[in-house]
Amino acid sequence: MSDLYKIKSWFKSRLIADYAGTMMVVAIFIIIFMAISFTLLSPYIAREQLSSKLDTMSSELVDNYSTNIGEYHELITDVVNNINFDCSKSDRKYIKTKTYNKYYIKNLQDNISLWAIDNNKEQSILSLVWEDTKGKVSIDFEPIISKVTRNKHCDDCILTVVSIPNNNKTLHSQDDDENVLSKQALNIEVFKNSLILKNYVDPQLLSLISMDLKPLLFIIGGLIGLLVFFVINTYTKHQLSLHSLIIKGIWRKEFIPYYQPIINVKNNKMYGCEVLVRWWFNKKELISPDEFIPYAESNGLIIHITDILLEKTLAQLSSLDWNKSSGIISINLVPEQLENKLHMRKAVDLIIKSSISPKLIAFEITERMSFTDLDKAAAVIDYLKAQGINVKLDDAGTGYGSFSYIQHLKLQSLKIDKMFVDTIGTFDHRLSVLDSIIAFGKKSGMEMIAEGVETKEQSEYLLNNGVYLQQGYYFSEPLKFEQFHDYYKQDQVNN
Repeated sequence: MSDLYKIKSWFKSRLIADYAGTMMVVAIFIIIFMAISFTLLSPYIAREQLSSKLDTMSSELVDNYSTNIGEYHELITDVVNNINFDCSKSDRKYIKTKTYNKYYIKNLQDNISLWAIDNNKEQSILSLVWEDTKGKVSIDFEPIISKVTRNKHCDDCILTVVSIPNNNKTLHSQDDDENVLSKQALNIEVFKNSLILKNYVDPQLLSLISMDLKPLLFIIGGLIGLLVFFVINTYTKHQLSLHSLIIKGIWRKEFIPYYQPIINVKNNKMYGCEVLVRWWFNKKELISPDEFIPYAESNGLIIHITDILLEKTLAQLSSLDWNKSSGIISINLVPEQLENKLHMRKAVDLIIKSSISPKLIAFEITERMSFTDLDKAAAVIDYLKAQGINVKLDDAGTGYGSFSYIQHLKLQSLKIDKMFVDTIGTFDHRLSVLDSIIAFGKKSGMEMIAEGVETKEQSEYLLNNGVYLQQGYYFSEPLKFEQFHDYYKQDQVNN
């Protein structure tokens, strides 16, 4: 048994012993971890939230300005191209031209001037500023710099600059904070009329918004952590309950062998059988292998189940005087077993002590699970062969590399998986894979057994292609010992 398996078993045993206490610690950890993780996202979310808000606001205000005042792009282009921004006489004269006949410049005594529409509704836009001895005149062009962009934390921490392509002049409020404008723009909007709006945000504002978001994100993270824990807890309960039940089943030896005959269709004689495991739970209920084998394989418990299966198989088939039949008994192993020579020595000792010859035993190794050390496995297989025990490759073509396994492990027998047998009589592309496996087996001089044969058509196709050792429901379902006893005796009578 590997050290990793021992550690996993110990941990699971402790978890089973104090499940409630352990899962309480896990719950607290997950909830706090998720809450803190979400809180750490607050700067990013604050930035994305504000950027999205400014995008929407920019589009709405520019559309509104274009609808109520005129084509923004044309107006700004005229201003940029014709005004020098030096408060000269030409600038003053240009401002008074008919281009602005729909608006008027409203001079206020406090040196603040707004460019407003005729109905006296004030509309804030970007500013052109000039002043003389009589006071200051300001023409505002920018709809973004308005009360709607003011933030509860500050009045001047969201600033916008307007520009147009191929022109290095920009328009922004004369009161804009140059420190804010020196930062990288939070977002840039380019409108269909090529007008470019860049929104600048004071980092302090993002920090304040981030702080506002943290309590909410902490709660959301905690709730998601609670949901994650619920899923983990549900899964763990199921797995641990299955784990503990399998351990009890191993201790009580509830796992029993079923036997599925393998037929030589050339002479309709039984070539042997494959031993399949069934779980006779509490000696009352038969549990399907699909319910426990995947878990048992992934957690190392299948090794103990196989030991029980081998022991019961040898005892039951010895009572049939099996040696007289020369039938091959195939038993499934996992790669971990074939990499452990000490464990396989114990299995061989058990076989030798029985009345069944080792030459009538074959171990099947599935291709669906990978080896961690092929050299170790090859050495163990050589040891088994020296004892007269054959090793076959099961599920050929379905997993980690049939050809490399066959070559490295020097295997001489393979079993064709039901997946490929099912393609016979169909247009499934995997039928060509089946033909390739058969061709490879023939060329390599390998013994081939087809699994999952369910129809006469499949059986005849395989026989016509040289695969005469067949197994499946077309011949017999897996049988408990009492049924297999009768099947075996009848086969002996017929042959």
